Amino acid sequence: MGGRLGWRALLPAAALGVLLSGCTGVGVAEAPTEGTASYEAWGLNEASSDLSGGDRTVVLNGDLEHDSKAFFSVDGRWRADGFVLDDTSAEKVRALAGRLPDRTGDPECRRLVLVAEGLVDRAVAVLTPEASGGPVTAAPLDG
Repeated sequence: MGGRLGWRALLPAAALGVLLSGCTGVGVAEAPTEGTASYEAWGLNEASSDLSGGDRTVVLNGDLEHDSKAFFSVDGRWRADGFVLDDTSAEKVRALAGRLPDRTGDPECRRLVLVAEGLVDRAVAVLTPEASGGPVTAAPLDG
């Protein structure tokens, strides 16, 4: 019975690695062109995401201060130039300027991705937190 363990022995270790990394993969949804909406804000794992091509996927970095879950929810309105966050959501995003690498554990994480929760979660827009005032607008991923 002391034979090879094979690939099956590696499955628990691989599953544990994914759980501990705080990363989750989602697809990309078509962004609305108007109306109000709420989304979950996650860190964008640039190295593992594929934002171009036919089978686009987004790998999310969770907030290490919140058990590797989303940072927070954001509210706003879709306009021609993208998703404009309301004032409360914009303040939350500005507070993350320059802090995403520390909060996600990913030294390359610089942007937030907005995810629509549902039966199947989908990423719809991306933005870079900046400390400066003014409107905060996320660019649609489907554009």
